[in-house]
Amino acid sequence: RIENASSIPLPNTMKRIRYKNETSRRFLFVACIFNAANALSITTFNILAAVHRSVPTTGEAARESERRDLWLPRAEALAQFVAEELSFSDVVLLQEWWFGQEFQQVFDHYTSGIFDRIAEQRPGPVPGTLREDGMAVLVKKKGKLKLLDSAKVQTGPQRIAQVVRCQERSDSKRPVVLGNTHLSFPGGPDPVVMARRQAYEAHILARTLSKTGRQLAGAEGGHLQILAGDFNSNSCGLASAALESTRHYNFINCMSAHAEQNLNSIGGSVGVGVTHRTHRGEEVSVDQIFARLMNEDGSVSKTSLRRLGGPAGTHVVDCCKRPMQIEGEGILSDHMPVTATLYWPTTISREKQNSSSTGDICHPLESPWNT
Repeated sequence: RIENASSIPLPNTMKRIRYKNETSRRFLFVACIFNAANALSITTFNILAAVHRSVPTTGEAARESERRDLWLPRAEALAQFVAEELSFSDVVLLQEWWFGQEFQQVFDHYTSGIFDRIAEQRPGPVPGTLREDGMAVLVKKKGKLKLLDSAKVQTGPQRIAQVVRCQERSDSKRPVVLGNTHLSFPGGPDPVVMARRQAYEAHILARTLSKTGRQLAGAEGGHLQILAGDFNSNSCGLASAALESTRHYNFINCMSAHAEQNLNSIGGSVGVGVTHRTHRGEEVSVDQIFARLMNEDGSVSKTSLRRLGGPAGTHVVDCCKRPMQIEGEGILSDHMPVTATLYWPTTISREKQNSSSTGDICHPLESPWNT
C-alpha cells in the first residue's frame, strides 16, 4: 500500500536523488523492494573439486583428495559458506562436484535442510566407468522453484553438461529449465582450436535446451531458460558469441543486459571482473550466466540483443560476483560465486486484475496516476 510507504526507511543513495515530490521517491523505492522480493536468483559456483587441486608434498605431486586432513576442513568450510552466504539464492549451479561419499555427507550435513540437491557424474576414459567428479544443482526448499528432474548431456570425451527441469511454486507453475556447464580449459597449443571446442560444447547444451523448450510448447505463460557455469573464457569468447547469436540461440549475457538496462554501458559485452585464478596464476573472468525467455509455442521471446522479452517489466535486476579470496592455501575455491537476479512477472489479464485486486493496491510497474 503506497500510503504505508512513509514508514519505510530510505537508503542513502535514494535520499541523494532529486524527485518531483516525496511520494514519487517512496513509490519508486517500494517498486524496487517489490522487484527484488519477487525476482528469481540464480548462482553459479565452481567449488574446486579436491580431486583436481594439487597440494604440496615431499614426493610426487599429490591431489588434495588424498589428504583427508586437508580436504575435510575445506569441505566443511565450503558447505557452511554455501549454507550461510548463498542461501538467498533460489538455485545454485555447482561445477567440479566431488562424488566422494564422505564429502557428500559433509556437504549435505550443512545444506540439506536448505536445498534439494541433484547431481550428474562425468563418464570415465573406459566405457562404463565414471570419473570422480561432475556437476550438481541445488534448489532452495523454500524458494520460488520446485525441483523436477535432471539429465546428463555429454558434450565431449569425459565431459558433460547438466539439464535440470524446475517449476514455479506459485499458482502459475511456469517451467524453468537450467543448463549447468563447465567448458574445456584452454590448455592446448592452438587457442583457435580450443575456442572452437568451447563453442561446440556450449552449442550442444544450447541445442538440448532448445529441444527441451519445444517439448514444453503449450506451457501457459511460456518458460524461462538459464545457461550458466564455468566457461573457461570471458564474455567476448567464441562460446559466448555463439549463445548470443540472434541467428541461433538468442541468449543474453545477464551482466551485459544489466549494464545496458541501467545505462552503464553503450553496448557490447560486459563482465563482472575477475572471478577465477587459474593454476597458472592468471586472473580471469569466466563464470557467466545467460538467460532467455521462451514463448508458449517454444520460440524465443526477446525484443533486442541485450534485453529480455516477455511480460512488461521483465528485466535483469542485478548480476554480480560475491568477492572472496581465490589465492593461497586457505581458499574455499579458486572461483567466486556469480549471481543473477531476474524479475519475470506473470501475465495477468485485465479481467482477472479487475476481479481479484482491490482498488488501493497498485502494481509498482503500473502508473499510479492512470488507474
